[in-house]
Amino acid sequence: MNEKSLIFSLFSKFLEDEKDDISPEESGTDKKESETEDGGTSKDGAGGAQSRGRAEGAQSRGRTGDAQSRERTGDAQHYGKAEDAQFYGKAEDAQHRKEGRGLADDGHDHRVETVEDWNEAEQKRRIQLERELLGEAAVLDDSEGKDLLVLNEKDREEVSSDAEEPDMDAHAELMVSDDKMEVSMMLYGPQGSGEHISIEMVREALEKKGICFGIDEEKVAAMVREQQYLQMAIIAKGQPPLNGDDGHIKDYFPRKPQIKYASKGNGGIDFKSMNLIHNVKKGDVVCEISMPTEPEDGMDVFGQPVRGKNGTMPPIPQGKNIVYSPERDKLLTACEGNLTFRSGRFHVENVFSVSGNVDNSIGNIDFTGSVMVHGDVLEGYSVTAKGDITVMGIVEGAHLKAGGDILLHKGMRGMKSGVLEAEGDITAKFLEDCSIFVKNNIQAEYIINSEVSCGHNLTLIGKRGALIGGNCSVYNCMNVKAVGAPSHITTAITLGLTPQLLEEMEALGKELLMLSRKLTEINKDISYLNGKLKEGTITPSQRDRLAKLKLEAPINTLKEKKLKQQAAELSKKLREVGKSRLTAREVYPGTVINIGDCKMSITKKEDSCSFYYLDGEIRKGIR
Repeated sequence: MNEKSLIFSLFSKFLEDEKDDISPEESGTDKKESETEDGGTSKDGAGGAQSRGRAEGAQSRGRTGDAQSRERTGDAQHYGKAEDAQFYGKAEDAQHRKEGRGLADDGHDHRVETVEDWNEAEQKRRIQLERELLGEAAVLDDSEGKDLLVLNEKDREEVSSDAEEPDMDAHAELMVSDDKMEVSMMLYGPQGSGEHISIEMVREALEKKGICFGIDEEKVAAMVREQQYLQMAIIAKGQPPLNGDDGHIKDYFPRKPQIKYASKGNGGIDFKSMNLIHNVKKGDVVCEISMPTEPEDGMDVFGQPVRGKNGTMPPIPQGKNIVYSPERDKLLTACEGNLTFRSGRFHVENVFSVSGNVDNSIGNIDFTGSVMVHGDVLEGYSVTAKGDITVMGIVEGAHLKAGGDILLHKGMRGMKSGVLEAEGDITAKFLEDCSIFVKNNIQAEYIINSEVSCGHNLTLIGKRGALIGGNCSVYNCMNVKAVGAPSHITTAITLGLTPQLLEEMEALGKELLMLSRKLTEINKDISYLNGKLKEGTITPSQRDRLAKLKLEAPINTLKEKKLKQQAAELSKKLREVGKSRLTAREVYPGTVINIGDCKMSITKKEDSCSFYYLDGEIRKGIR
């Protein structure tokens, strides 16, 4: 900062106060008063006296508050440029006020005629104030109109020692983000004859802050090389941690029931087969579990580790009859049944429960476990279960097939289309107009106009206990209250043989016949090829054929032996018809009884009787 600026700063604050009070009108008034008193010989006589008075006041205030003057001198040194701008800004305001028009208190017009006249008066006034403030300093006007301030040696040394701008090297200011993962840098240029920024200066600043990781050396070098002063830039970044991945569950079955209509043989859609049941076997995979992974730690700009977050483990949906396999990280079914999802868990239910009817809201049921129907089974629908089937309501013209037992709490009105099939027992209150195939026993109150095939015993109990109409085949014994009706309805009974047994015997006979013919052909071909082999005329392909036939022959021989054993067992069953027996309280005319190869027609009502096979004929006994 030069001496002129320093001296101007010294009295700038005084001028600010004075300029606010001086208006163009006051300046014009001083001018005219001087002309009046001195006869117009001096323009600035009165103005000079007024200026001296005000300057003396300013000087008096400056001397009395020496500490304040020094403080203002220091402020001027630091904010010189800003205050100069403020000074000239206020001078411009004064100029704008000068250009206006106004009247003094005495009523005279003291307006300055031109801007140039006011500037000239203002310039002289300022010079006079400078003389008052500087004391022994001389103020001269050079040819260019610039102000030259000349101080005595003592004042020059004092001002120089107090106001000389110190030399300062360039420096770097570093700012670290709150998470300590970024460092921003701003370079500040030198002052005076200070040195420009260098790599060493930046490194020293980084070391002082303790920043040692993730520094962008190229960015730092570019900022230093290009002297990018007063420009903020990121020069260091930490290494963010890698959080562990969360575990997840991969389902192999849907969690919500999804309708999938089955296709008919003709290409149509079976809207009764909705496939709402997810049948599973023991050991089926329900879902696959991916475990959470460990995190990888990062590092902040201070070289300190930043811990990553561990992955979270999702809830494992393990419910009833579901087991966890740690070796495979999978959930497996523990039994057969219907796979369901409820309350956030998979379950295997060995009983599929239908709260209402089996109708178009449920569709056909095909389940690997047991089925419980709390309502009715409507006509045209089917229920298939590997376990038991229980129906609390009525079964209409539907098809029920169970790998276990069938229990109908009310009964079945088959409408000539209903079918019941059971590998176990069938128990019902009544069975009407239906077809019944049971491997074991049947127990009901009455059966009317139905086709019945019972593999063991048939028992009709209760108030009626009657078998009326239809065809009933029972392999073992039949115990009922009444057979037929007073109206002589035709009712056919076969004991010691069932349609299934007859079909099995027929199929077995056909298979034995085909296998016997095949063995005959094999043995014939073997004999022919052996002859060719002895003659030495056998071809390579015939040799291969001979070897293959020699392997097939013993295999088919074993099959034939097994089939003959099955046929012998069936024949034994047929010969045991003597164990079969019909016992009834009443047998009405129209009833036909078949036992073995014998047949008996009832022509009159028989009471409390039994019928059995003995010595090649059907005999009647007492109940």
